[in-house]
Formats: sequence, C-alpha cells, structure tokens
Amino acid sequence: MKDMSQKRTNLLKRSVIFALIMAMLITLIPTDTFAASVAYLTEDPNADLYPFPLDMDFLSNYLYGSEENTKGKVFATYGREVPKEWIPREMPPSLQSSYWGKAVVHTTVAKAYFYPGQPLIDYHKKRIEELNQTAYPYLGTHPEGQANLAFYCAETSEFQVIAYNAEWVAIWSPGAIDVGQGLSSTCGGLGTEQYASWKPGVYFMPRKYVYITDARNQQLEIPKITASGTATCNIYVKTTPASDNYVASGLIETNQLFQVTKTTPINGHYQIYYKQGLYYVNAKYVNLRMSGENKPAMQYNAVVTASDPVDITSQANASAAVEGTVKKDAKLQVVKKNAGNGYSQVWFNSKKCYIPTKCLGDFEDYYSLADIKKLGKAKGTLVLNAPWSGLGNTAYTAEGLKILKKNHMNEGKAAQKIAAINGSYHMSDGDSATVYGINKYTYYSEDFPDYKEKVTIYKILYNGKVCYTMDLGHETINYYPGNKYSKKVTAETKQLWIYCNKNSGGGYLEAYKIDGYYYYYKLDDIAYLMSGTNKSFNVTYDKAHDAIIINSMTPYKGKAATLKKGNGKKHKVTVPTTSIVWDDEVVGIPCYKIDGKYYVSAAAIAALTDSRFEDTHYGWSIATTRPNKIDAYG
Repeated sequence: MKDMSQKRTNLLKRSVIFALIMAMLITLIPTDTFAASVAYLTEDPNADLYPFPLDMDFLSNYLYGSEENTKGKVFATYGREVPKEWIPREMPPSLQSSYWGKAVVHTTVAKAYFYPGQPLIDYHKKRIEELNQTAYPYLGTHPEGQANLAFYCAETSEFQVIAYNAEWVAIWSPGAIDVGQGLSSTCGGLGTEQYASWKPGVYFMPRKYVYITDARNQQLEIPKITASGTATCNIYVKTTPASDNYVASGLIETNQLFQVTKTTPINGHYQIYYKQGLYYVNAKYVNLRMSGENKPAMQYNAVVTASDPVDITSQANASAAVEGTVKKDAKLQVVKKNAGNGYSQVWFNSKKCYIPTKCLGDFEDYYSLADIKKLGKAKGTLVLNAPWSGLGNTAYTAEGLKILKKNHMNEGKAAQKIAAINGSYHMSDGDSATVYGINKYTYYSEDFPDYKEKVTIYKILYNGKVCYTMDLGHETINYYPGNKYSKKVTAETKQLWIYCNKNSGGGYLEAYKIDGYYYYYKLDDIAYLMSGTNKSFNVTYDKAHDAIIINSMTPYKGKAATLKKGNGKKHKVTVPTTSIVWDDEVVGIPCYKIDGKYYVSAAAIAALTDSRFEDTHYGWSIATTRPNKIDAYG
C-alpha cells in the first residue's frame, strides 16, 4: 500500500510540474513573473534534485523494440529496406509530455544501456539476432559482448531527458544502423562495432557521464542585466543552490564571463543566466562585477600563479574577512602591486581587496583611455605589409626594450631575459598599430664594435599595450604618416548568425575580407545582434577623445540595425587611430573604418564576450555559451 501511494505521489508531482512549466513556456509570461515561478521550483537549497524520477512501469513502454517507439516521426532512412522498428525516429507523441530537459555528454566516450541495472534478458544478443534479419546483417567480429550495453557516444553528444535520479538518466535516442555492417570502426573506437546499431527508444546513461539542463530552470526571456561575473577557477553550474549533493548542468571555465541575475547569494550561490535558463554557481569562486561600479585606476593585469587556492581578503592580512577564493591561472586587475604587508591590492567583487603578492605573476601594464591620451596625438600607422612581413615582427614592452638595448639589439641573445618578464609580443603578417612616437637609435653591434648601427624605433599601441618595434634585419614593416594608409576592399555579403537570440538571430549582411582571413562586420550590427543574447554590450563613440567605449554585460542602447547586404563594390578602407576601450581597459581589437563606420571581426567580439566562434561555410556564427567541459571545482 505504501509503494502504491508513493507512486501516485510521484506521478502527481510530475504532472503538476509539467503543467506549470508548459504554461510558462507557452504563454511566455513576463520575466519577473517567470523568475518568481522558477524561484518557487529551484531557489530553495533543499529543492527536489530529482523531480522527474525513473518510473519503470511507464518507461517500459519505450524500451528497446517496443511498438510505441515506431509511432514517432521518421528521423532518417536508408538505401535498403529495413523493418519499421529499425527506422530512426523522433520521440513518439505519447512520450513528448515527459521531455524534461537535455543531457550533454562530458566524458570522452560514454556508454548507454538498455536498462538501468541488471536486465532480465540479453539485450545485446537479441539486438544482433534481429539486426541479422535486416538488409544490414552484422558481419564484424564477435568479441564477448555485454548484455546491457546499447551504444557508445562521444563527448558533447546531446540527448532528450525523459527522467533521472542520482544514478541514471533516461534518454530518448532516435536509433541508428551501422551500414558498414561492423566492418569499420565506430565512434566508440576499434572493437566496438557490434554496438553501432540500435533501435529508436528510451535508453539509460549513468548520470556521472552527463550534464543535465532541467526544464524547471528554463527561462526564454533574458532577464535584466544587473551584474556579471568571471569564474576564478573551473566551476560547476547547478540546477539548485545545493552545496554538496547537487545536479550539474554544465561547467564555466576559469576567467569565463557570465551574467549574474541575483547578486545576493542563495545558500552561498549566485543565480546566473546559462543556456536559456536560471542556474546556480558557488559564489566563493566568482569575481562579481556590478553594473554601476566606481572603478579606480589600475596598475596591472596579473595572473594567479600559486599552486594552492588563495583567499582574497578585505584587508591586507590573513585574518581579514574572505571575499572569495582564486586558483591558479585566474586573472586579476591590480590596483596597487605593493600595498604593504606583502599584499597587493586588487579589484575584486567591485571593490578593493587584497591578495599576497607572492601568489601573483605575469604582471602586465594596464592601460585605460586616460593612459593612452597621455601619449599625445597619433602620428600615423605601422603595417606589416612589407616584402618580408610573412616573417612577422616583435613588439617590445618598455622593460623588454631596455634589455634589448643592453644586449646591443641582439634579439637572440636577449630573448631569454625578455621572455622571463613577458617583455615582448609577436606581430603577424598584416597586423597594424597606431604610432605615437618615432626615434632614431644608434648603437654598436657586438659583431662589428667599431661600426655604428642605426635603427628607427616606433612607439606604438599594439594589442591594447604601449610597445616599441623596429626593423632589425629583413624589411617587415611600413610606416604611413597621418591617415595616408588605405586600400580598396570589396563589400561582400556574408552570414553572421548569433545563437540564443531574441532578435532576428542574424542573417546575410555587409562584410569585408580585409586581412586575408576573417571577415569584418560593422560594430553596430554585431552589437545589435548580440543585444538579443545574455552577452549584450553597449557601444558609444567619444569623438572628443577619439575612442570607442564598450561596456560588456550592459543593455544595448543603440538603434536597431538595418543589416544591409554588401553592394559588391570596392570601398576605401583605412586604419583609424581610434582607441577601443572595453570595460575601461584599452584592448587590441583590429579595427577598420569604411564610409565613416567602424568594422571589427566577429571573432574578436566572441573572444571578449567568452563566446564560441565558428565557421558556418556561409559566414560565421557566435554562440554565447561555450561547449561543456569535464573537470570543475565548487
């Protein structure tokens, strides 16, 4: 009697949750109301981790070979006739009301099974016997099979979730037939060919193999942006703010940017917007940035080099309150390197905090717009387009240049010492830089000590940093004073598609192939398309200071873009001296000016927003969520 009562309770819970979720998704109610509904379902740290448990009485209707599985829409067909139960199919209508989310494989190779536990029959033997009655009989070798092993799948494989518990996830698979008939290697690797064919149906995977995006967490309307965060180590995304026992929905990598929807921690977790839903991450491993922060002047960008976790404290001593924890490779902005007591002052959680200086390394100068304006008026443009530019060139920091001069401009001899202080950057063919100073330098070569060598040193802004470069040997660079550098480039039409976009999503629009590989799109067009995602940013133009000001994780306030196509004509392209400032820091985005508008590569924007950038064969695409990874903390 107790078992029957529990079963009725589970079924009632499933139906109530499903009705609530479907009502929200179908009616697309306002964000605030939706968030309240989600809070009711997931914000409680003790919320049910497994609201859609495995009901084998129900799922048995959809196991391998069940008649119900033949009622779904045909997913694919084969060149030879096969029985209807072998035809790959989408989920049957009778099962669609039990679709609760997605499971994404995060291991290199995962296994799917016929049954969650020990089956009563040898499913694998049955599979091979039935396959031999089709037009694609199994002809491969017959190593000892596992009765319950259905198929292998690779990392990032995605499945529809029917139910899950602490150990198993029930998924729908459309099925497949190995037309190679076991004579070629499958995705599971050599020796797994016998598992390469299976019928459409419900299968089971160990939950440890997958991340789960739960239907309870979904929110189609992107919430208002209040803050952003960067992970200070690899952290798991969770369906609920549970500390120890939790369900992982994905992973955010060290230094990755994401949107924070609630800045007040819930059981030590921030609520974030992730994969079109509201999820949770451990606040301990997040560097929070408030949208209205009053940021001071920075000295450096630095990287955590300590092998053990390091606490960020409110004062310059170990007994002070802990503001967060960072791990190796986490990036921090340093307000003051030597703040006393062996500590550096860093900008963390939108306030001044402290970390032992010995735990930091790779210090690089931080440049704001004010720092760049101290350089004075730009003199011209330097471009790697000379006969030997394919060899590249080197841009040195001020300290790197000092070391080079001490070694009589011998790059090979100075290389090791310069590398030890991160004192140089490689410049590639086609790169350009704004020139702020030109000086003639005379030195004595070690090879010819009685002969004076002369070289022109250019003070440049390259990759967002003030550097120095010159030609030492082959001719690799050309200098163009003022605004004399320009070239003609054809206006093409290329696709730019932004995933998870509430606007048009993208389309075919004007683009220019300027530097030989990437296509450049109008900055305002990219900003408009990204405004429909959780990685929106705003763009303003500061004419007085010749700067493009971009604020990340901020609503776009510009006009809706027309997204016109290229006219196929040649247009004059120039390299402007305009500085690009991203979140108060000057960055080195390649930028060109065409017909009075600024053009940048979508790849650069994807990198700055921690998004995925891919070639679509028709153009390019940006997805604001990166692929799932495996290892994490917190």
